[in-house]
Amino acid sequence: MSLLLVAVTALTGLPRADEDDLRCLAYLSVAAGKVEGDQRRKVDGGALYYFGRIESRSPQLDIGAELEKILHAPGYGSQTYQADKARCHVQLDPLVTRFDEWRGRYEGGE
Repeated sequence: MSLLLVAVTALTGLPRADEDDLRCLAYLSVAAGKVEGDQRRKVDGGALYYFGRIESRSPQLDIGAELEKILHAPGYGSQTYQADKARCHVQLDPLVTRFDEWRGRYEGGE
């Protein structure tokens, strides 16, 4: 599986941070088509998070074109998707927890 991940990573030739965030955005783009309701809202929030990270770090990058390269790369499939999902949730899950705590405190105008 690690050779598969290296092959997908090597396709764009971007800095590692951009590549990692693009792959999280790719995972979330696929996931968005599989969920509804509150789960979809969470997926959209995660996608916005990674989109913003990429945009702020590399504003000249054509995110859509790079995303297409990843999603249509030979070898991008369920194993790569699952690996990206696991890696991205290591970042996202603690943020979601902190955000939910923050939102619970301030959402009601308290």
